[in-house]
Amino acid sequence: MEITYSGVIEAAGQVKSTADTIHTQLQDLNARVLEAVSHWDGETRQAFHERHRNWDNNVDHMHNTLLDIAKAMKQAAHDYKANDKAQAGRF
Repeated sequence: MEITYSGVIEAAGQVKSTADTIHTQLQDLNARVLEAVSHWDGETRQAFHERHRNWDNNVDHMHNTLLDIAKAMKQAAHDYKANDKAQAGRF
């Protein structure tokens, strides 16, 4: 398997793009669920909100983790390329 700088940069872009897509889809889903729940009342509504309380935090955490992965991949590619150039300069 050959790994190229541009391939890693491209993969990082794909991770970011996928993270953004997932985040948007989960936000849309959440909005639809909250609309449906807005018609509930009593214990059912309360039980839902107790279980749903951390939704936004969990979605944001997942999104930020994926963005951090994409950034780390991009930085690793740049660092690897810089190291290769430095090592090539030794010859």
